[in-house]
Amino acid sequence: MKKSVGTFEAKTHFTKIISKVMVGEEVIISRRGKNVAKIIPIEKTYDKEVIQSTILRIRNLAKSMQLGKFNWNEWKSYKDEGRR
Repeated sequence: MKKSVGTFEAKTHFTKIISKVMVGEEVIISRRGKNVAKIIPIEKTYDKEVIQSTILRIRNLAKSMQLGKFNWNEWKSYKDEGRR
């Protein structure tokens, strides 16, 4: 679950925010309505090697599926028919 707090609340209730993060919650810090930071549990940091291997597996899967070229005119006719 993601929670958003302003900078004043983050400063005032920092200990409570850290307690929530320790049990898995993500907290987004905003300043004047703009998100500026995110505090996440250390276990949720993303491993670059895992991300790269996942992308490679998805690309290989897409190649093996051989879906063919996408026909925009055919898609448009399906879309137009669905609107009737």
